[in-house]
Amino acid sequence: MKRFLKCLFAMMMVVGLSTCSNSEQEQEAIKVVIDSYLGNCKSGDYESADAFLSKDAGSDLEFAAVYSELDSQLESMGLGEDFDREARSFVQDFVSKTFMEYKVDGIQVDGDKATANITLNGKDTDEFDLNEIQDLTLNEVTNYINDHTEELQSYAENHTEEELEAKMYKDLSKVVFDKMKEMVAQLPEAETNLVFGLTKEDGDWKITSIQEKQ
Repeated sequence: MKRFLKCLFAMMMVVGLSTCSNSEQEQEAIKVVIDSYLGNCKSGDYESADAFLSKDAGSDLEFAAVYSELDSQLESMGLGEDFDREARSFVQDFVSKTFMEYKVDGIQVDGDKATANITLNGKDTDEFDLNEIQDLTLNEVTNYINDHTEELQSYAENHTEEELEAKMYKDLSKVVFDKMKEMVAQLPEAETNLVFGLTKEDGDWKITSIQEKQ
């Protein structure tokens, strides 16, 4: 009987250690997914970030789709390659400032479902004032025209109206978007508590939802 009890106790220890080990492995796998997702968001590699989303994740989490929409809008506006490049650079900078630092506070695994609590530190982009952007743009355009009146008049004599506009957009785009980046850098920092929902798909953990913790 004593021998049987010893064997039974040993089996319980093995099962317990195995369960603990599996749980730790799952938590580590989930942490890798979160690290990879947020890291790719910060670097601007949105397609790689979206690869960590579940097929059932909401479209509002798909950064690549948002970026594709931006490209479509820029193309339809037709303001030139320089403007498009500066606009994309600003969007990437804006997003990266949202993901400045984060930590995983805890992960709970329940079978093929899991939740992870994340504390995110970054610029409070809700404080980004669009009216201030409009005033900034108008001011920069006015200053540019005042400072380059003769140059623009001379250029207009030998170029079409479309070419003149393209030159102005090229000259102004870097100035305006650099100013906008400065505005983002000056925003106050904020701490946000998020809850990531995850599920297992084909053996891999995928993000299904990201919600602000109430």
